[in-house]
Amino acid sequence: MDRLRWIGAVAGITLCATAWSHHSRRNFDLENTTELQGTITEYSWRNPHTFAKLEVESGSGDSEEWLLELNSISVLTGTGWNRDTLHVGDEVTVVGNLEFEPGSKLFFSNYFVLPDGNRMVSAPNYSRGVPIARPPAREVDGTARSADFSGIWRSAGMGMGGGPAPTVSLGNQTPANGLPLTPLGQAELDAFSVEDNPWFRCEPSTLPRLNGGTQEIIRESDDEILIRHQILDVERRIHLGMTEHPAAVAPSHHGHSIGWFEDGTLVVDTAAFAPAEWGIGAGVPSSDQKRVVQRYTLINDGNGLRVDMTFEDPVYLTEPVEMSATFFVDPGYPWEDYNCDPLASRRHLTLE
Repeated sequence: MDRLRWIGAVAGITLCATAWSHHSRRNFDLENTTELQGTITEYSWRNPHTFAKLEVESGSGDSEEWLLELNSISVLTGTGWNRDTLHVGDEVTVVGNLEFEPGSKLFFSNYFVLPDGNRMVSAPNYSRGVPIARPPAREVDGTARSADFSGIWRSAGMGMGGGPAPTVSLGNQTPANGLPLTPLGQAELDAFSVEDNPWFRCEPSTLPRLNGGTQEIIRESDDEILIRHQILDVERRIHLGMTEHPAAVAPSHHGHSIGWFEDGTLVVDTAAFAPAEWGIGAGVPSSDQKRVVQRYTLINDGNGLRVDMTFEDPVYLTEPVEMSATFFVDPGYPWEDYNCDPLASRRHLTLE
């Protein structure tokens, strides 16, 4: 069986600081840290966020329960964590950030001091100066090459195509910007609310936002390619050898994709989308008239891959948008299923 694997991020998409951390920290006082001491009463090892509960004695001697927000499993394992790092009953100290909302018991955890005195970083971007117990670095084979798009591809850079067009961000926890919006598209963007992010319901993005993360392409025949997206475990099928979409194809969230080769470039044309919330960018929906064309070209003797993308939607965009990205081949990348937990996804929004 011929198997092709690749990793990529849609060009020019501005995502959050890490692949899995998926909501803004603006509700926390990131300029000041606070220390909590108490007993772990829950430890939930989940994507997109791991949570713990800490029983703390208040200044009046009463017991308070705090919800500790950690990072995603991917980020935590990169700093030495695993599902057994904390246990119910552990006496720990947690350093992190309070919410701005008075009386809130939600706490963004920067690092923990465990019962044995070891410090474990849970937010590497906010724990400067604290040693990180990272696992041994994985060696990347810089001599790896691909002759037929097969292999695992990781992002090497993103940028705009099409000349002097303004920089475009499709957003994530901040609104999309730089898109050529119709009045309806602008009205939708003006109503942006981060709480509307479909990710908070474990609902996956669709093109063009979908490609921001690890992907696996599996070619099981000459007629079809299966693309698995690591974030939220999405699967898409590319039908090869077709230059037109069937007239009777039913609209769907990820659309209908056809592919063909042009002088060594793989062209993927996706249409027949169902209307989608945030289907173009953060705060900008998409209609059933959206269309996305991606062109994959091997570069640097097969060590690199360039992806050029054009997307359009006349309901929300006044003109097509072009983006591009480059990648390097990394055949040893370890695949992980995402297994999004809806409770963990919205837990930071539902705390009373």
